[in-house]
Amino acid sequence: MTISHGWTKALFSLTLGLMVAMPALAQDGGLYEDVPDPNASFVRVVGANLTNAVVQNTAFNDLSSGVSGYVVVNQPGEISITAGVDETKVTVEAGKYYSFVVGADGTKSLVPENISSSPAQAVVTVFNLSDKPAVDLFVPAASALAVKGVAVNSSASVALKAPLTLDFEVRDGDTVLASLAAVDLQRRAGVAIVFRGSAGAYTVAMTPASLAK
Repeated sequence: MTISHGWTKALFSLTLGLMVAMPALAQDGGLYEDVPDPNASFVRVVGANLTNAVVQNTAFNDLSSGVSGYVVVNQPGEISITAGVDETKVTVEAGKYYSFVVGADGTKSLVPENISSSPAQAVVTVFNLSDKPAVDLFVPAASALAVKGVAVNSSASVALKAPLTLDFEVRDGDTVLASLAAVDLQRRAGVAIVFRGSAGAYTVAMTPASLAK
């Protein structure tokens, strides 16, 4: 059976219409179930220009994608995070997920995340670590925005029915700044999309959310 382009576009548009806009989320199947300790905290680092980071005693020496795996903090409370050469003390709570975000200007913030355990959704989280005041995440197949107005040094997320494979574009209005092809979205899974750069030189990278090994 042949499906016309217009009908395919309509199906994608309907799927996007079923998205649920959410605060910053990040998860994959391993984070919904089978976590080492549901009373632990889970902390990752997201950075614009970082090459290395340490969360408690877990070191990351390759942050080329801009995002680390989640570190399991078995004793929530005050912990230390070293991003580059700067150490920061933060307080984390039991049973919660966090991203420690480092902007291109050195701004640091600990961002709590809301985790949804829907068995039929994947979550796409976009981090804007560029010099753009705000960017959008666009789905060309549906000619529709998935996430609108992600402010600089912040994130925004959308929950999408899965499984599905989509191309994405990071846009400023109608201008395409960077693109990602064939992002595989799985149920009970999540991906982090990190947009970086300045003065017209921009990159975007996608990393599946996971626990640090």
